[in-house]
Amino acid sequence: MTTVNLKHLIAILTVAAVSGTATAGEDAFMKLDRNADGFISAEESIVDKMLYEGWASVDANNDGRIDAAEFSAFELSTEKAGQKE
Repeated sequence: MTTVNLKHLIAILTVAAVSGTATAGEDAFMKLDRNADGFISAEESIVDKMLYEGWASVDANNDGRIDAAEFSAFELSTEKAGQKE
């Protein structure tokens, strides 16, 4: 059985709740996903210092790339910490 932490679950639910329109987080994700493969690579993350420096903790499943749910969790955590606008 796979274990999902609360932060990741909230991110998944947040992404699932959005329908049809792009949110600011989705826009940011799409801008970082320069090759439009649905993931942010370590190379693509270089332009976002906080994402790049926090890579190990943001890549929750350790697959070497950031998916939309992981990025959403990252944005939620940085917003709560007052680190992002």
